Amino acid sequence: MEERHYVIGTAGHIDHGKTALVKALCGCDTDRLKEEKERGMSITLGFASILLSSGKKIAIIDTPGHEKFIRSMVSGAMGMDLVLLVVSAKEGIMPQTEEHLAILRLLQIKKVVLVLTMVDLVNSALLMKREEEVRTLYKKFFPHESEPKIFPLSSYTGEGISALKTYLSEEAEKIEGKSPGGFFRMPVDRVFSVAGAGTIVTGTALSGKIQKDIYSGKSGESGKSEESKEREEILEAGESGKTGGAAGVYCIYPEEREVKVRNIQVHGEDVPSAYAGERIALNLQGMEKAACKKGDIIAEKGSLQPSFLLDCRIECISPFSEIKHNQHLELLIGTKHIPCKVIFLEGEKIKEGESSLVQLQLQEKTASVFQERFILRNDAESETLGGGLVLDPCPSGRHRRGRFPLTFLEALENEGEEALLASFLKKRKRNFSSFTELKKRFSGFPKIQEIVEKEKISHLVSSDADNNTNSVFFTEENGSTFLFTIELNGDFFAILSEEEMLMRKEVEDYLRDFHKKNPYKLGEKSVVLHSKLFSSYNKNTYKALLKAWEEKGDFRFGEGFIALSDYKPVKDALYTKIANTLVNDMQKGKYSFMKLSDHFWLSEEKKRLSDVVASLENKGTLVKLDGEYYTLRKLFENLKNFSLEKMEKEGEITIDALREEFGISRKNAKLFFKATDRMGITKDRGFESARSVP
Repeated sequence: MEERHYVIGTAGHIDHGKTALVKALCGCDTDRLKEEKERGMSITLGFASILLSSGKKIAIIDTPGHEKFIRSMVSGAMGMDLVLLVVSAKEGIMPQTEEHLAILRLLQIKKVVLVLTMVDLVNSALLMKREEEVRTLYKKFFPHESEPKIFPLSSYTGEGISALKTYLSEEAEKIEGKSPGGFFRMPVDRVFSVAGAGTIVTGTALSGKIQKDIYSGKSGESGKSEESKEREEILEAGESGKTGGAAGVYCIYPEEREVKVRNIQVHGEDVPSAYAGERIALNLQGMEKAACKKGDIIAEKGSLQPSFLLDCRIECISPFSEIKHNQHLELLIGTKHIPCKVIFLEGEKIKEGESSLVQLQLQEKTASVFQERFILRNDAESETLGGGLVLDPCPSGRHRRGRFPLTFLEALENEGEEALLASFLKKRKRNFSSFTELKKRFSGFPKIQEIVEKEKISHLVSSDADNNTNSVFFTEENGSTFLFTIELNGDFFAILSEEEMLMRKEVEDYLRDFHKKNPYKLGEKSVVLHSKLFSSYNKNTYKALLKAWEEKGDFRFGEGFIALSDYKPVKDALYTKIANTLVNDMQKGKYSFMKLSDHFWLSEEKKRLSDVVASLENKGTLVKLDGEYYTLRKLFENLKNFSLEKMEKEGEITIDALREEFGISRKNAKLFFKATDRMGITKDRGFESARSVP
């Protein structure tokens, strides 16, 4: 199991000691800009790493506290798993303290730790008062959470720093962090150029894993790079999809521009790959700095779908202002900020504590995902009004109030994206959907993307769905849903397992009736079953379906027929009589092959003859030569082995050779050759009397 990573961040009012705290914890000054040094305040995000007592190194993000730089604060908070809310014991709670805490709640930051700084400047009575104030404020925004952890400390004297470090080390084992599964996604928070390296982008990975492109190297004497040679070796070995050496294809969204990752750094060290929850620097090959900007997203190709629209659930947190229909606000999502218009799908407005389903119409594209969190601000008033989560990252079009089925978004909200996939497949019923189609249709839905990622299907296969080893398993709140999958032309196709179960039952019912009416037959012809039950499927899809059933053992398959798995043809006295007659007559005739219609059969025997012959052929007792002509397997093998030996020694087998060895007639020798040609044992060279090796 791959290790989970997480990011620590700071929040709080300006001049309350966030940057000083980070320096005390890490020994690093995150104010890197000249203007920040001159003004003594953070303007943009600062980054550092902290070495915990466990030996684990994790990223820490220092956010600016001034209200003018709230966008930067939100950009940093998006990737945080634990936040140190910093409050000066000297000044106490200030406007940005409350706004930052409100933003943390809207973003659903899982862990908030309260830090009282500058305790060396206050007495014990005031310190106790401040502790009570921050505790009360925390419970206002997180009423259902347990009592917050409060750390009084001084970054100047070092008091309390050790205790906080110890706590962070302990929490490292408890914090869930971000899952390394799913597709890679990283909002860009910095873009810059380095001489000799080119364009560098940084950000916090929110999901998945990224690998550098090992094939982008310098050319050697041969004109091929070492990496190119390595690629050729891998491909020749047929292991390009197994080694993990070849990186995936990545794009810059929303422009969908493909990029190659020349190098990856985590905490200033070169690494071959990086994971969700890590602060990452990517060196992008052959790309100008202007081609990527803050707010863009680096993600796997095809995993996201840029859109001017977002269907969302929003919540108002402002005690002073409402969010209204058609209101123009600013959307802060990922590391991007976009002017937008709020279109209410129900009602006209919401006030503090209320929520509503809306569509956000954006002035520029973004590439979001299901359940991504965001903030809504009134930039003109410098006020955070609320926030919410994305339900549909790529709606089909603009919605009109009263004409859009809210149940669709409510189902997404309550049941999750798996329910969306199930709903889609239910509408298609028995029409198989390709994973390629589904991946494109549901870009922006991480769980669906993971389900339909064929390279990862082996991790999703379950044997619990009615003993269906071909089923992909995923869980909903109200139970379980399964996908029945088949493989066809290098892609996977799926329907809901409940539909497959109904199809399978129809086949079972049909075959049960067939066996009852045809007790001697091995089973129904596959082509007949296709025409009667699955005529809407092309032959390749039908064959893939049968193959899946065969692998599961649902039915028994033979040469061109299908039967119930537990069915055995009836072998009564009539069957025995016909079978014995065939075997005995063929033994007597030897290489004078038997034509079925030349034999005298009673009326009842004629009715069952073809079934008995098919049964004996399936058992390997009989071999069909051509038309109605059959022979015993052991006689056929004698002729075949002799022919193979002759062809190996002399290059051919002739009718004369067969006649000399076995006394076979020319007519019967020709029948034998027709059979061996059909089986690929011999090849007709254009001479009727001779055959060679194919």
